[in-house]
Amino acid sequence: MQRFALAACIFVIFSINVFAQNLTDADIKWTRSEFEQHWKNRLDFFLTKGQLPIIDMESTITFEQSSQLNDPNLLKKMDYFGIALIAFDVNQAPALSNSPIPGYRWGYHMHQFVNAYPDRFILTTNAGVSPNWRNQKTDMIQQTEEHVRNGKYALMGEFEFRHYVSQDECKNQRFDREVNIPLNSPNGHRLFALSSESGLPFLIHNEPEDERLDALTEMLEKYPKAKVIQAHFGQIRYPNKETKFSAGYVRDLLTKYPNLYFDISVGEPGRIYLCQGQSVLDTVIWEEAFIGQKDRLKPEFKALLTDFSDRFVSGMDYGGYGPPLVQFWEGRIKNIRLILRDLPEQAQHNIAYKNAWKLLTGRVFQ
Repeated sequence: MQRFALAACIFVIFSINVFAQNLTDADIKWTRSEFEQHWKNRLDFFLTKGQLPIIDMESTITFEQSSQLNDPNLLKKMDYFGIALIAFDVNQAPALSNSPIPGYRWGYHMHQFVNAYPDRFILTTNAGVSPNWRNQKTDMIQQTEEHVRNGKYALMGEFEFRHYVSQDECKNQRFDREVNIPLNSPNGHRLFALSSESGLPFLIHNEPEDERLDALTEMLEKYPKAKVIQAHFGQIRYPNKETKFSAGYVRDLLTKYPNLYFDISVGEPGRIYLCQGQSVLDTVIWEEAFIGQKDRLKPEFKALLTDFSDRFVSGMDYGGYGPPLVQFWEGRIKNIRLILRDLPEQAQHNIAYKNAWKLLTGRVFQ
C-alpha cells in the first residue's frame, strides 16, 4: 500500500510538472479588470466582517511547495488568518530530463492556481533568485521584459541584489546563496527601466549597506517613474556595514523619492541572526529591553510608519525550503499584526492592504 501511495504521489507530481511547463501566459483566463474585481470582492469579504485584511506582497513559492495550494483546508486557513491575497513569485521551472530547455526556464506553476483562485493569488513574475540571475546572464531579465510587456502580470517580484545568507543557510554552509550584484548593473538598469515603462511595481532584496543605499538613491533619481519596493524594512544583520540606516534616514528618503516603498516582512521581537561568529538582534524597529527586545515599536519607527503610512506594504517572506504554509503563516501574520497594532487605524489599513491595492491597480481603494 505504501509503495502504491508513493507511486501515485510521484505520478501526480510528474503530471503537475508537465502541465505547469506546458502552460503559457496565454492560458490565464481572467482579464485585468476581472482580476481586480475579484481582489476587491475578497477585501470586502473581510472588511464587512470587521477584520483587517492582509495582502502579502513578498513571498516566493517553489514548484514542490505549490502542491499545498490544492488543500481546501489551507484555503480555509487563509480566511482564518485574514490573508486576503498573496503575490507568490516563483522560481524557474524544474528541468525535464526528457525535454531539456536551454537557458532560463520560465516558471508557470502559479498560473493554474491564479486561474482557479483569482480572488486569492496575484499573478507575479518569476523571482530574480536563480543562478542565471545571480550570474548576471541576460536570459532571465529578457524573459521578464517579454512577459511583463504581454500585460498579464501585476507585480514583479523579488529580485536579489545584495543578499546575506539566512541563519539556516549559514548553518548548512549554503554560501552560494550570498548575492552581491550592483543595483546599477546593466540588468539593474533594465529592471528599473521596465518598471518605468510598464508601471508595474517590483521588489528588491538589497541589504541596506551604506554603498547600497547610495546606489539606491542613484537609481531612484534616474528612474523616477519606477515603483520600487525595498524588502525587509529594518532588517540589519551587519551594523558595521549598515551605519546609515535609521528612522531619520528613511524619512529623508521617503520625502525625497515618492517612488520608493518598503515592505514589513521582518523579524519578530528578539530574533537573533547568528552566522560565522556574528550574533545580532537583526530587526531594529523594536524597543530594546534589558535582555532582548520588547514587543513594541521604537517611537521613531512608530512615527515613521504613521507619517508615511502610504509608503509601506505587508509581506510574509515565505520562500526557500521553509515549513508548511499554515505553520509559517501563523507566526508571520502574528508579527505583521504586532507591527500594525499600535499605529492609527488609517495607517493600519494603508499598510495592510490599501497601499498594495494602489500599487497593483493604480487606484485608491474605495
